[in-house]
Amino acid sequence: MKKNLSIALIIITTWSCQQKPKLMGTTIKVGESITHELEGNPSTGYTWQYKAENPEIVKITEEIVSENKDGMVGTPSKFKYKIEGASAGTAQIIFTYRRSWETDVPPAQSDTLTVNVE
Repeated sequence: MKKNLSIALIIITTWSCQQKPKLMGTTIKVGESITHELEGNPSTGYTWQYKAENPEIVKITEEIVSENKDGMVGTPSKFKYKIEGASAGTAQIIFTYRRSWETDVPPAQSDTLTVNVE
C-alpha cells in the first residue's frame, strides 16, 4: 500500500511540475484594455518577462504588486499586465517565468495570451 502511494505521489509531482503553457484568448476594441495577472516570487530571482508578436497592436504596461505582510521574506507577488488595444489586428503575447541570468535554461513556466483587437 505504501509503495503504491509513493509511486502515485511521484507521478502526480512529476506531472504537476512539467511546463505546460496555458493558451488563452480574448477580444477587445481599440482603446479598451484588459488585465492579465500572473503569480510569481521575485525574491527567488524569478520574474515574468513578455514578448508581443505584432507589438504595434497592443500596448502593455506592467505592475508588480507584492503581497508582503509585515516584513515577511519570500512571499508571492502578482505580476499585473495592462494590455490595451492600440490598432486592429491580432497579437500573441508570450510570458515566460525565468531568472534573467539563466539564458541557457528553459523557463520554469510559460503563458500565452492571444489578443484580438477590433
